[in-house]
Amino acid sequence: MRCPSLAAPSFRALLCVLVQMPLVAACSGTDEEPPGATDCSALKFEAGDPSGHKDPFGAKAAGQARAGKVTELAGIAQPGHGRQRIEPGDFVLANDKIVVFIEDKDFSDGYARFGGEILSIDKANAEGKPTGVSMYNETLSGISVEMIDPTSVTVLKDGSDGGEAIVRVAGKLSKIPFMQGPLSYLFPRTYELEAVYDYVLRPGEERVTMRMGVVNATNEPLDLGVERPDPDELLGFFHSSNAQLVTQEFGFAEPKGRVAWAGFDGGDFGFAYRIPDHELAYGLTVSGFSLFYGPGFVVEACSAKSIDRADIIAGGPDYDGLAEAVRRVAGEAPWREIKGKVEDAQGNGIASAWLHAVGADGAYLSRTRTDSEGAFVVHAPPGASVTLVPQKQGYAPHAGFGVGANEATATIPLDPNGTIHVVAKDTATGVALPVRVQVVPKDVLAAAPEAFGVPDEVNGRLHQVFAMDGNATVAVPPGEHTVIVSRGYEWELLSTDVTVAAGETLEVPANLVHSVDSTGVMCADFHIHSQFSADSSDRIVQKVRSAIADGLDIPVSSEHEWVADFQPLIQDMGLTQWAFGMASEELTTFTWGHFGVLPMTPDLTKANNGAVDWIGKDPKDVFALVRALPDNPVLIVNHPSGGGFGAYFSAAGLDRKTGKGRDGFWSDDFDAIEVFNDSDFEANRKDSVADWFALLEAGMTVWAVGSSDSHYLRTSPVGYPRTCLPFGHDDPTKLTKLLVRDAVGNGSATISGGLFMTAAGPNGEKPGQMVQTGAGGMATFTLTIESASWVDASTLETIVNGKTVSTEPLVPVDGWAGPSKKFVHQVTVTLDPSRPRNWVMFHAKGDGDLAPLHPGRRPFAASNPFFLTP
Repeated sequence: MRCPSLAAPSFRALLCVLVQMPLVAACSGTDEEPPGATDCSALKFEAGDPSGHKDPFGAKAAGQARAGKVTELAGIAQPGHGRQRIEPGDFVLANDKIVVFIEDKDFSDGYARFGGEILSIDKANAEGKPTGVSMYNETLSGISVEMIDPTSVTVLKDGSDGGEAIVRVAGKLSKIPFMQGPLSYLFPRTYELEAVYDYVLRPGEERVTMRMGVVNATNEPLDLGVERPDPDELLGFFHSSNAQLVTQEFGFAEPKGRVAWAGFDGGDFGFAYRIPDHELAYGLTVSGFSLFYGPGFVVEACSAKSIDRADIIAGGPDYDGLAEAVRRVAGEAPWREIKGKVEDAQGNGIASAWLHAVGADGAYLSRTRTDSEGAFVVHAPPGASVTLVPQKQGYAPHAGFGVGANEATATIPLDPNGTIHVVAKDTATGVALPVRVQVVPKDVLAAAPEAFGVPDEVNGRLHQVFAMDGNATVAVPPGEHTVIVSRGYEWELLSTDVTVAAGETLEVPANLVHSVDSTGVMCADFHIHSQFSADSSDRIVQKVRSAIADGLDIPVSSEHEWVADFQPLIQDMGLTQWAFGMASEELTTFTWGHFGVLPMTPDLTKANNGAVDWIGKDPKDVFALVRALPDNPVLIVNHPSGGGFGAYFSAAGLDRKTGKGRDGFWSDDFDAIEVFNDSDFEANRKDSVADWFALLEAGMTVWAVGSSDSHYLRTSPVGYPRTCLPFGHDDPTKLTKLLVRDAVGNGSATISGGLFMTAAGPNGEKPGQMVQTGAGGMATFTLTIESASWVDASTLETIVNGKTVSTEPLVPVDGWAGPSKKFVHQVTVTLDPSRPRNWVMFHAKGDGDLAPLHPGRRPFAASNPFFLTP
């Protein structure tokens, strides 16, 4: 591997992967020398017809495979993932089994940007059109750091003769745009060859064949890595935000070494990538990107030849159905069918339970799900006994049910279980509350094997439910459990131990108190990822529910290179009284940083829903593009420090003495810094906090925000930390994206990581404002820190001009009746007249962490700076 370390977190680690990503193509030739009269420079692949068959979707009725152009979208279901869309002008391959869409040339959604890629592989419905279950996102196919930049996408054969239908993508191998610039030195081999990808569909087949062609116009063979440790034939899969990687050798566990094929289980429908007669060598999976290597190949001298290189096989449901499709395509014998039912202790079928098949040698064989009646169909190797392991959240782990080599049915009972029913209300009003419900068994349940592909909850949790109406019903094994019902940092929570008997439904009423006074202030998280980011598989609806359940007022979508808006979902769910959603973008460069662009407006007419195109531009030019957007957004430097291309200050070589980055590269045309990224003040004191202070000391006026950068709800809660903005009211329905933008831009925010801080100058000034000092250059500030009773608050720190001038214990307000904790401190600071500018900010923290709500996160609050003037 060319990258020495892959320890960087989240999407930033993907940079290291992508810079070592020569992509996939293949061809072959013979050992025969071309005739002496052959002009190698004239070799080329011909383009086909620009339109193809006039009725490609009639292929199923005609018993054909057909290729044609999409002229209208009526009746065409878009892919189920909701990201890359099918548009008029794209091309379609269809038969009675599958419908495959190929993107037209020119600017593309996703990361490749060239067009000519597969957009969707879908199941054909009764009318021969897509069903809308495709979860195919994007596969980067090329040679070295190059892939075809199409000059044409045409129909080579329309299939009307009853044979192959072929869509041809022709052009020159060119560097993938986001790989250009300073990263290019990592890839010394480039080719710039004329090449084609022919996507071939035959009648009745469940696969589309990628037929690759390359022109070698030289008099020397071209070796693309045969038997080299670093072949140039690679595959880059961006699919795991909507489908799970699976291999027949390792199941859903991370592969090692070589595999027969790489599959992606999309639930109802998936696909597998196979190179016939060759294995794929696994590289790694990181940040939603999976890297595989092909075996390499040789292009003979003076040849323009193509070969059926790859099968992209469609099938489902689940891994079980996909694996059967692979066997059919490969000409292998089908596995035997086992039918059965998973039942509870009363004999009722259990819907949506996982059913895993394990061989006698412990090898993982297959996975499927039960239907609404608890029934399943799974396949096992002929003549072999297997163990079927049912799995359903809330039921005790099952040891497995043996099925003999000659048995074809199985009825599998699960152990008796109980039920917990939570009803959460506001104590003051009796209104049902959106809440987070966690259930933690006293006895830790055995973890599921990695090969099963069903990750357990973390921190000992069995359940993590986001109940929008305060009503949650969960199944649990009999025994003792801790039930935690919460509504974020401003509310008291319920943590109670219960014992549930088999067959019992235990009622757990939860009357919560809004104990922290945040009147006039609403809090936002500007950095939330969902399924529209390559490195997050969280469903967007679940992400919104989690934010509201944890008391976040302003959840903001921040997808990598995509613009999505939470507000329509909030409206559809009838939750506008609790939250106001917004769209932004995490502008994700692969060379010099990531940035929050707030707000954004999705634009379906533009690539990536209107995301800012940063490729080939330096920071100054990209920041100018942001400034020119219609919403006049604020620009936030996300996770700015700590190394790697995802950290702008690190990539730009920020000099803390001067407050500047390297010449010709640095631009300070940004408004705010994500000083706190899923972390507290102390964790950032030597990195992003120090960088922020350096910029303030250099005379910049730039504000701090705190956000979660949540990618996976299992491990990264939305809203820790959060940025709290004063609006003078508490009604989300009165908010607009421009009001939120302006509140960020004026610097009045405080950051809450469990503690709520109000900071005021001597005359009521807010953070971000100028404070006129009195006699002796002194000014007295009033700090109010409040927290729910379960959150610790212990220390207040005052920082003047980047230096700590005092640290004092927080003293509770005399006579405060609670139940919250409240502290009011007055702090006097003195202006230094020798300095061109004076500023002061405040930091409060607590001991311990935010358990039981957010174990491992530490309580803190921080203000933005006040500026002092004589």
